[in-house]
Amino acid sequence: MGMGHDKLLSVIVPTYNEKENIGVLIERVSRVLREKGIPFEMLVMDDDSPDGTSKAVGKMSGRYPEARCIVRKEDRGLSPSVIDGFKAARGDILLVMDADLSHPPQVVPELYEAIAKGGADVSVGSRHAKGGGTEEWPFSRKFISWGASVMARPLTSCSDPMSGFFAVKRSVVEDAPLRAKGYKILLEVLVKGKYRKVSEVPIMFRDREKGQSKLGSKVIVNYLQHLIQLYLYPGSAPFFKFLFVGGTGLLVDEGIFNTLVLLMGKTNDTYWQGISFLAAVVLNFIWNRVWTFSATKGKGGSQLGKFFIVALIAFGIRTGLYEGGKYLLPVSEEWHLGVLLFFVIVIVTIINYLGSKLWAFKKDVK
Repeated sequence: MGMGHDKLLSVIVPTYNEKENIGVLIERVSRVLREKGIPFEMLVMDDDSPDGTSKAVGKMSGRYPEARCIVRKEDRGLSPSVIDGFKAARGDILLVMDADLSHPPQVVPELYEAIAKGGADVSVGSRHAKGGGTEEWPFSRKFISWGASVMARPLTSCSDPMSGFFAVKRSVVEDAPLRAKGYKILLEVLVKGKYRKVSEVPIMFRDREKGQSKLGSKVIVNYLQHLIQLYLYPGSAPFFKFLFVGGTGLLVDEGIFNTLVLLMGKTNDTYWQGISFLAAVVLNFIWNRVWTFSATKGKGGSQLGKFFIVALIAFGIRTGLYEGGKYLLPVSEEWHLGVLLFFVIVIVTIINYLGSKLWAFKKDVK
């Protein structure tokens, strides 16, 4: 057994009416893994297919004892099947692939070794990585896939989060609150899993030769609902949430300041500005800690102090850039000031975000 091949691989294959393909898949995956000396098991997670998929797997158990079928009769669907597969698997590395032969079995060892040898926590069979692609897809299918990927990009840096062909360390999903519906389980893992490094392996995706595609309007609706849930999930798409929280903080700052001026008079407006600023900082801290960065496991007092320091530094930089810009740039019209302030706010927002993410709410991923 070669170096790096001491980790057991669990290949998880969700199925529904895949009798025509499952035998070929088991044979091809088993052959390539045996040739590489990779220890493995193969779990066919079948949603009680009426076409006899589970019986087809059972007939192959003599030649391929590594393969077994688990028949599911409740909570059917691709993603729930995969999640149940994660729980039933015995392997150190868990790999997911489709049963319809659209994912190339010869790439399975590469996904395995990207984790076992390459130090990745997640490896993805990517159609969008250099050297990857799709075979004979119609324009409409390509457009749907492209649109789905674009909508998911703020959630992950992975170029192909729609891929159904990927591998993870067990620790990535072991305690993750995976509750996906529909077909895009990888996106759920990338948002909720615990990992540092994602490796992408190029693949050529091909359409199924036998059986019917599961893509339809219901799948698209489920995906959109899933996407909304992931955007609302604490810690996902942090920059967009940081901007939203900052906007609400600005409204609170302005609201408290104007209320105090109205009730108490404008004589002590400097004090009212300080009070409104502090209130906005505390509100922003709470929202960012719980929702934007999901950093509630750290020490709240320490995080608040760091967040306040970042806010003060950002405020100082904002003042310096604005005043310096007025002095150095040819600002001759009132609208010039608005343009200057806009660019200053953009720069300071990025600084504030990076300071919050990399220092105030920095998380250690083990």
